Amino acid sequence: MYHLYHRRDFTYILWTFILGSICHFLYEFSDYNPFLALIVPVNESVWEHLKLVFFPVLFLTIAEYSLRRPNPSMLFASRFVGVIFAMAAITVLFYLYTFIAGRSILLLDILIYFTGICLCYIASSNLFPRFRRADPMKIFFCWFLSALLFFFFSCCPPEIGLFLPPQ
Repeated sequence: MYHLYHRRDFTYILWTFILGSICHFLYEFSDYNPFLALIVPVNESVWEHLKLVFFPVLFLTIAEYSLRRPNPSMLFASRFVGVIFAMAAITVLFYLYTFIAGRSILLLDILIYFTGICLCYIASSNLFPRFRRADPMKIFFCWFLSALLFFFFSCCPPEIGLFLPPQ
């Protein structure tokens, strides 16, 4: 029988949603800690909100590897592709609905965030077997480079829509 995702992924979906929700408010609660600014949103831009998917998925993937010890190349590669897919879906869906509605609606933002998380784990679960021979160094480089891009663009955001907070 075909499964859309593994049953255990439901736990990771919930934990990602919970961690991301906590991270949304962590920067302000930490009294604007500059270290936390690297991994949690510092403003309301779409780019900063993508951290709410990327870093919880990364941390939960590390935890999952520590607990279950699956093939690391397959796990980290499939989760990386899943998180990229989720971030792309969140960005497209957000800009699509705000273009149509003419404004941002909090409930839709939350639903899009949750949908992105679900898509991440669905994609990851279905792509997992395809990364049997993935190069661990390339996978590490992809995660590392992506984290560096989040760090860099949090410190030096360009003056384009993705990086600007809404008016």
